[in-house]
Amino acid sequence: MNLSVKDVAELLNVSEKTIYRMIRDETIPCFRVGGQWRFDRRGIASWVEDTRELYRDARMNRTALDEESISVTALLRRGGVYYHVSGGTREAAIMSCIERIRTAIPQIEIKRLFDAIMDRENLCSTAIGNGIAFPHPRPFREFTASLSSIALCHLEKPIPFGALDNEEVDTLFFIFPKSERRFLRIQAKLARLLKDDACVAAVKGELTKNELCLIISGREESIFAGNEA
Repeated sequence: MNLSVKDVAELLNVSEKTIYRMIRDETIPCFRVGGQWRFDRRGIASWVEDTRELYRDARMNRTALDEESISVTALLRRGGVYYHVSGGTREAAIMSCIERIRTAIPQIEIKRLFDAIMDRENLCSTAIGNGIAFPHPRPFREFTASLSSIALCHLEKPIPFGALDNEEVDTLFFIFPKSERRFLRIQAKLARLLKDDACVAAVKGELTKNELCLIISGREESIFAGNEA
């Protein structure tokens, strides 16, 4: 079921002005239908679940969001880029990705992480459009890392992912953060970068990690100049 701006404002107990600000800042999942902003009820429920810890901490401490700067490029260099990952189903692809990523992040517990990610996917797909998804576990606090990183996986072929746009997915980003709050900041910055045509083209191309990071670094500098995500 799709919700209107008024519906979501009432659901979250905030003003419609606040919802429009969230839309402008690209911090809430939404889409346009006939020129009007609409929200998928499942997507909003999932978003609330993912952001609950962030807003609780922010209410307790107004400086909670003032963490060190986040460089998507640096985190991607740390986590790695993986091509031709096998898997004809969402489950098989996610498992194959985790197994490949474990070569760079050996502390990953494959079965526990896979089960937690699938719990999250069964709640609502993490596909964001353009054949891209951000699979992540639920709850997240049990899967934080000592050093944050991002891993990018390219599948051998597009697969159904339960996306709201019904588009099959062939590109998966896995975020491994130091904290749940940091995950949300990394995710928000990465999502903003993936609205940039040059970034999407680079991500979708079979570039080396260095070539890809060089392009993303330039786009980060341009898009976020003077503004931290």
